[in-house]
Amino acid sequence: GVSLDMPKALETWMERLSAAQKTQAEPPRALHAELRPYQKTGLSWLSALSDAGFGGILADDMGLGKTLQVIAFLLARKQAGARPSLVITPTSLLYNWLEEIRRFAPSLEALAVAGTKAERAAQLQALAGIDVIVTTYDTLKRDMDLYQQQEFRYVFLDEAQHIKNPATQSARAVKRLPSESCFALTGTPIENTLTELWSIFDFLMPGYLGSQSKFKQRFEIPIVRAEDKKAAAQLRQRVMPFILRRMKKDVLKELPDKVERKLIGEMTPQQTKVYRAYFMKSQRDFMREVSLASPGERR
Repeated sequence: GVSLDMPKALETWMERLSAAQKTQAEPPRALHAELRPYQKTGLSWLSALSDAGFGGILADDMGLGKTLQVIAFLLARKQAGARPSLVITPTSLLYNWLEEIRRFAPSLEALAVAGTKAERAAQLQALAGIDVIVTTYDTLKRDMDLYQQQEFRYVFLDEAQHIKNPATQSARAVKRLPSESCFALTGTPIENTLTELWSIFDFLMPGYLGSQSKFKQRFEIPIVRAEDKKAAAQLRQRVMPFILRRMKKDVLKELPDKVERKLIGEMTPQQTKVYRAYFMKSQRDFMREVSLASPGERR
């Protein structure tokens, strides 16, 4: 029964964010790619959140170019002398990020922090002129003493479901990083429990959804156990301004036609030798089975 007036500044910002979700920003000229309309909207959305000092979850379906949208955003925000931004990714995607940055935004100075502890320490002490640092969740955990000495402009978590359990070392580590704004990239912001969503928001905007225990009492238990529609609506109202999710079926008209290419790879001499050996063995096994079969079975 309590009526609250929304501060004018917050009301203005909410209107701006709503407009950003419908806007298609023009990508930076130095970007070596053509953004599709929904990707331009993603660029506008990231920019609006950043300008207001908030974070968000880019939750587009797999294959819709979350990485490209982030690269376009970082390129648009490139500023001489600015603090570097940090991208944290699974180990398997570390050099993929570096390659994508070089491909689409060669003017961004990117650095993959890898190697021995001494090499990583040296890399983090020589960041002059670096726009983007890319590292892995595992490396970050081992180097927190080094990362806490840095100030980052933006922090991006790729495959952010890595911090869905707030008790893990990865979750605790990323939440200690100093930055202006934080963003998460994941096609599955909720896989099993609502606590996973809380953990990601605890990284993006600590305290926004309350403590973990209060979140469980106010939202998770009523929604999961009692199917409380009012609690679900309240949670949705709180988080949706900070989640941008597009499915493939929603942007089918903007996707390129399917391209099929047939590639033929020649085997090496050693591979040919192994292949022939298995082929001959299979042929002998087949003939043996046929010879042992009864006339009726052979028919």
